[in-house]
Formats: sequence, C-alpha cells, structure tokens
Amino acid sequence: MYLESRDATANATELPHPPYAFAPSGSWDGNDGLWSTFMINTGDAKGSGDGQNFRVLISTSSSITQVPAEAPWCRDAECAKKRGIELDGAQQPLGLNTDVSTTGWSEQGLFALPLPDYWSGGNLNGSWGTMPVGLGTTSRSSWVQPDQLVVTNANADLFMGAFGLGYNAISTGSSPQKPWLTNMNESGALIPSASYGYGAGASYKNGGKGTLGSLILGGYDLSRFQNTSRIDIGFPNSRNTSLVVAVQNIVYHPDRNVDANDYSLTPNSTDSFNAVIDSELPYLEMPENICDNFADKFQLTYDEEHNLYTVSSSAHNHNTQQNATVAFKIGRDLASTNTATTIQLPYAAFDLQGSAPLFTNTTQYFPLRRATTGQNVLGRAFLQEAYIIVDYENWRFTVAPATFSDPMPSADVQTIYRKGYQLPANTTAVGGRSGGSDLSGGAIAGIVVGIVAVLGLLAAGAFFFWKRRRQQQRKLDEKASETDIDTVQAGEQVKTRRISELDSEAPSSPKTSVGGYYNRERKDDSPFPPISEMESPPAELYSPPPESLTALSTETPQSDRDNYFVVGNKVRRRGATRESSGHNTPGTPAAVVAELPGDDGKFTVDGQHFDPIASPAQSPVHSRGGSDASQSSGIDEIVAGARHDAGGQSDQRRSQSRPRDSSVPSKIDEVMARHRDEAGQTSERAASHSRVRSDATVASESTAVSQPTAEELESWAMGSGEPRRPLSE
Repeated sequence: MYLESRDATANATELPHPPYAFAPSGSWDGNDGLWSTFMINTGDAKGSGDGQNFRVLISTSSSITQVPAEAPWCRDAECAKKRGIELDGAQQPLGLNTDVSTTGWSEQGLFALPLPDYWSGGNLNGSWGTMPVGLGTTSRSSWVQPDQLVVTNANADLFMGAFGLGYNAISTGSSPQKPWLTNMNESGALIPSASYGYGAGASYKNGGKGTLGSLILGGYDLSRFQNTSRIDIGFPNSRNTSLVVAVQNIVYHPDRNVDANDYSLTPNSTDSFNAVIDSELPYLEMPENICDNFADKFQLTYDEEHNLYTVSSSAHNHNTQQNATVAFKIGRDLASTNTATTIQLPYAAFDLQGSAPLFTNTTQYFPLRRATTGQNVLGRAFLQEAYIIVDYENWRFTVAPATFSDPMPSADVQTIYRKGYQLPANTTAVGGRSGGSDLSGGAIAGIVVGIVAVLGLLAAGAFFFWKRRRQQQRKLDEKASETDIDTVQAGEQVKTRRISELDSEAPSSPKTSVGGYYNRERKDDSPFPPISEMESPPAELYSPPPESLTALSTETPQSDRDNYFVVGNKVRRRGATRESSGHNTPGTPAAVVAELPGDDGKFTVDGQHFDPIASPAQSPVHSRGGSDASQSSGIDEIVAGARHDAGGQSDQRRSQSRPRDSSVPSKIDEVMARHRDEAGQTSERAASHSRVRSDATVASESTAVSQPTAEELESWAMGSGEPRRPLSE
C-alpha cells in the first residue's frame, strides 16, 4: 500500500491516522548479543507485495535506512541469515537486491555514512540510492513509502541493518532528503506526528523466553513503562536532536542475601557525566575510571584490541552469585538530582556473547567500553530496562523504567498529536499528548475523574444544604405546633380551674393543635376567623330571665311559658346583634333575649337601641365558667326556681328588653348580693360585663363562675318543685 504525499490544502483539523504499532519480527538476532529485531521490506516498486525482507535493528541516532550488502567476509547463506536477510522465495540472498527494473533502485553514489564521532570504526562508507521502503513483511497491505533513501554497507562493524528514526534531513551532495519518519508523517495515510515510543526488549526476561521489543510510530505504549517514574528532557538545541541525558550517579546493589552493602561506581562528585542514548550501538561507553570501577565489582578483563571487557568463567560464576543490580540515576542535568529517574539493570542485561566478526570465537563479554572520544553513550544494553518516548514535534524526549510481566499486558497505545493540532468538534481523543501537553492518557483520565468528583461533592453539598434547611423548617413547624392546643385537653383543664371575678383580664386560653386558630396575634390569612362573644355567643348564656322580670302572661300558652326560648312563637337567643361566624356555634337571631345581671345593655337589635339596665348597687361582674353540660353546679335549677317564684315573665316583655325595676329585686339578686357581702367583695357594680370566649367554643378559663355556697343552693332549691332545664340545652 503506497502512501502518497498529503494534500497541502487538507483540513488542519482533520482527524489523523492513529499511531502505527510496528510489530517486532519475533526473532533474537545479532553478533554482539541477542536483540529483538523488526521487519522491513524494500524494492516493492509496483505495490504487488514482492519486495525483499530484512530483519533490522532500531537506530535512535540515524535518519537513514541501512541494509546489508553482499560482503567478502559473509559468503554463505548461514551468515547472510544471521545478518537478517530473509529468503526470497526458495533462495537465500546475500545482500540487498538493487536490480533497477524490478526494485526501483536509483543509484546516487558511494558516500560516507553519517555516523557520530563515537563510532570506533572510523569513516565508513556505503552505496546510496533511493527505492521503495515498507514496514513489516512485504505484502499488498504493507505501508510503503516510495523513493526513500537507502544505504547498503559491507562493513563488519555494521553486521545487521538498521531502521533509522532520526528527524534530521540528509544531504548527499544534492538537495537534502527527508527521512522516513518525516515522510510518513506527511503522507496521506499519515501517523499523528513525528514521534515514537521504543523499548528494546530483553531476551533474559520471563524465564529466558524473553520479552520482545516495542515500537509505536506517532505515539507510545503506556503498558511498557512506569509512567510515574518518567522524566521529560529537552533536545540540546533546534539542530541537535540527540538524546542527551545526565548520568548523575551509578550504584552497585548486590543481592541482600550475599552482601548487605551498596557500592557507588561514581564515588566522586566529579564522576557524573552526560551521555547520548543510541540504540544502534549495544555498548555503554563511559569514562575510564568508571569503567575500572565496573571491572572491579564484576571481575572483568579489559580487551584492549576490541576496547571491550570480557568475562571469565570464574567471574561469571561470581557475578551470578552476587546477582547484583546496577542503578543509573538519569536526570536533565548534572545538578538537578531531585528531577531524575532510576534505571536498574540486572547482571543478566550485561551477560552477553559476541561472535564473528566481532570476536573470532564466541566470547562471553560485558558491553562496556572506554569513551576514547570524550563522548559517552548508553547503548542498546541500557534500553533493555528503559523505555523512551521521542517527540520531535515538541522537541523533547522521555526516559522511564521499562516494565515486564509474564504474560505481558495488552498494549495501551497513546497518541502524540502534531504541535498545535486541535481535535475537530464533537471528537474524543483516545489518550496521548496533544499540542505540547505533558498530560498522558492516564493523567487526562485522572482530570476527568477529578472533575466528576468535584461535581459529586457540589451535588452532595447542595443536598445536605437542602436537607439542613428542611430540618430547620421542620423544627420551626414543630415549635409552632407546640404553642397550639388541643381543645379537648383544654376543656378538661378548665373544668378543674376557677378564677376570681376580680381578675381584670381573663387569662389566655390554651391553643389548639390547629396552628394559629386561637392565637391572639392571628394573621389575616388564618384559615379560621377570630372568636368573639359578639360573633358566637356561648350556649351557657341562653339562661332564662330572672324572676325579677315581669311574670309570663297568662295568655301565653303553657307550653310556651315552659319553654323560655320561645318568644312570639319564635326561638330567640340572647347574644350578639349579628350572625355567628358559623365555625363553632349556631347563628344568633336578630331579636335579643332578656339579659342577665351584669350586662350593660349597650347594644342594638334590628336598628333599635336599648339603654343600660338598672341594677342593684352591689351587682357583681358576671364571669361565667364552663358549660353546664360539663360542670354540674346546680345553677339551672336555682335560676328556674327563682323564675317560678316570681310567677314568670312573658316572652314578649323579655324580648322588648325593658329595664328591670330596681325596687323589686329578684330572689337571685338578693342571693347574689348576700353572697357578695359574705365574701367581703365590693358593693360597687363593675363598669361593664367583660366577657371572653364562650366555653361552647373553647373551654376558656375566663368564663368560670364562683361556686355557690351550700346555704344558697338550699335556698334556691326551695323556690319551686318543677323540673329544671339545663342551661346548655
């Protein structure tokens, strides 16, 4: 599948292709150790899937694609196979096929390889040209970039091919040519950005089965490293994209069962150094004194010819027993020790075997070299335990400890977007870094969870605020209900209570359970109207007139004379001059009935005004108690007896409310006067009849009457022998 150049007019917010997971070949290759390789194909000029396959290493320093050429020191199929050259059908090629007609090879010449100064092989050269290069095994679905710069080499120092992930353009004497990663980023089926995440893998992990390498183009695999221990570092400058780190210290940790002490391999304050991470080399190239410290702890032997350290059998047994770990503390610079990460390499990461052409015979060696050029290197051996993320869009890279498990978890691929890229509206990113953000997918998920938590707290706070207000309102309602009364209970209380006629103001009645019904400070919106003796006269006050009134007319029928509620064949009630409110007592007729002693007579009935009634000098204030239905005082019988003795008054005369003749006092007046004299009360009559709420409406304390004495009861009872009518009937 050919990847054409992307249209320059394409929408800048168009959703890019997701990261490309470059699968490893599944093989462990190399003449300087066992390394996880990746598969590429070349020469598929027609897109028919007939290209040539190579297993190659990953180069983090080079920008070119390098493949083996036929070499005089590798003339057999077995050697070619070790170099990563795959079969072409049934044939084993010995190097790159450069047939112009079938591969699209375009020769550019013989040039020196753009290798860094720390390469000990000196100036290496190779044949340069352009041809199609694809990822993975050749097929019609392989991602193929046409006209990519390819270098063939026959140098023993470059045993295997390499896929360069550098970002710098390459110049061969003509115009600079873009590397493969840049071209892939700008193609139609592009990767999200010029970036990658890479871990070299380790053959010694998982019980010797090994963990293959990982390469994600345009992103990284979050499952392959410890994200909490990562450190982000900027490139040296805009022209130098080398992965330069500061090695702040190196510590040797033997197995605690063997030796409880740790040993610094950089004991002096000046032993820290800068180094370049380069996966194309397998070695650790460091200052000589530090190499000597390594040699001392691991019992290494320096091979001056190869500038390498070899391991004898006894040294290997010693190192296996010590089972030591070497911890590299990596930072941005030599001074910032608080901003660093630690990469720990076990002895197995250094336990390598070298073969031809590196060594004549297979040799156990330690991947350690003295830095003869002054440039220190952390090579492929270091990346067995480290994972790097290189972001050319934002000019930085990341170093973090690699993670391993058996089995390894599923890949968690995160996207790195182009600098300044913004997702289209209504589009959700699937993790990764965008536009220079340092946030990983996990960090973004954490932010989302934090926002949800804050919203939850706000909702909980609102709920508790509402609940508190509701509880406060409930308490207010309960407090208000406590001030109300139960009318039944209040009535029972009034039955047993008596107050004096001398009280200037009747005590307040208890309140009912209905809030505000009998409240003195009732608001206008109360569901019940106020109680007034002028609106709802108490039933107990419908008592027969005293016998001092004119006797009933002899013309009045006996039935009417017996029923003092009938006046003019109409039922009359003494009370207010207007209708009752209708809540508690029946309505009051317009006509007025005869008044009891103590009334002031100042009211109007049917438009006619009546003067005050003359009364004896010592008429008391009439303050009545509970109803006769609930309190048996004998008052009805006494009043009825007095009325019978006086011969009765006609209902018609009582309805006219004539003034009572004070010269002819009634029995009841005499009795009441005598009772007051005996009690030592004042002989002056009260100014008016101050009445309170009726007992028929509410059992008020203010309507109680003093209980007559036994002599008075006996005197009243002698008045008549006819039956008495209850006052409340």
